Amino acid sequence: MSDLPLSGVRVLDMTRLLPGNYATVALVELGADVVKVEAAEGDGTRWVAPHLASGESGAFVQLNRGKTSRVLDLKAESGALEFAGLVAGADVLVDSFRPGVLDRLGFGRERLEQLRPNLVHVTIDAYGSGGELEQVPGHDLNALGYAGVLTLAGSPAVPGLQVADLASGLNAALAVVAGLRLAATGEFVRYEITMVDSALALAQLPLGGWLATGESPQTPWDLTGRWACYDVYECADGAWLTVGALEPKFFGRILDLLGLSDWKVAQYDLARQGALRAELRALFGSAPRDHWLALLAHEDTCVGPALTLSEAMQHDNLTARAVMRRVVASDGSVHEVFPALPWLDAGDHDPLSAPGLGEHPQD
Repeated sequence: MSDLPLSGVRVLDMTRLLPGNYATVALVELGADVVKVEAAEGDGTRWVAPHLASGESGAFVQLNRGKTSRVLDLKAESGALEFAGLVAGADVLVDSFRPGVLDRLGFGRERLEQLRPNLVHVTIDAYGSGGELEQVPGHDLNALGYAGVLTLAGSPAVPGLQVADLASGLNAALAVVAGLRLAATGEFVRYEITMVDSALALAQLPLGGWLATGESPQTPWDLTGRWACYDVYECADGAWLTVGALEPKFFGRILDLLGLSDWKVAQYDLARQGALRAELRALFGSAPRDHWLALLAHEDTCVGPALTLSEAMQHDNLTARAVMRRVVASDGSVHEVFPALPWLDAGDHDPLSAPGLGEHPQD
């Protein structure tokens, strides 16, 4: 990977589960040498079902391909000594401990800076240092709740993705890249990435409304179900359509093709949204999704399918663009994986593999 942006950068990955693993696999794709420092029991993603035929967790392989693994006990003198050596030779340390844990283990800022004066240290936690929630445990759903984003569509619901986890992972990877630039001048750099802040930072449009009014948006707000022109509709075969026709030119085209042109004047009439949505639901429910896609999808309408994940992975638009990467399982079988950074051209590099627990005890 010598031609990738972070080639030659060594990262110590002391994270567990989704946020940190996502951050560091993105760094792998950028060319970094990522050493996963694990406790004896291993990262929790190692045991997440389902598993490949090789016995490896699909989630672990997805999130940890291309890394090496070292097992260390930082509470033991030998483990702390070995970790100190790793820090001295690293460019970046990423951890996901609660505030104060590294200090209690003897690796607070002063010690880290002693070992590596220009280290980039990025830590990921749930709620950040200094507040009343500093030592409170939390997962993605809790962070989304504190961030105020679960209620933007009205009644809170468990989302289909771990938004706070993934947002904090991307923020952590970005912090590493930013930190490396400062570290090049000899500076010790530390960034704290919190899940609650990362989730809230995604709410840019609702935050704009709060800025203007000081109030939470009325629910559902503009992009979470208020308008019939921006919604999902079930078809006769149980499959779903997405209609994202916010602009009148797109929605007008839909209505013309559906023979509903008289409804154009109701697009942004709040009093008529229920009737308009009912009209569209009835019509879309009268035929299978493929019928409506053939009529609408390529007609400047902002209409598409709500695919299952399997359908999305097999869609011609994905396969035609050669986005996928390859990974080798422990039994030698080769599989395709979707990258953390799909915009990055990885070239023809050899396929990666995920490390066995403690597989790389020495440099």
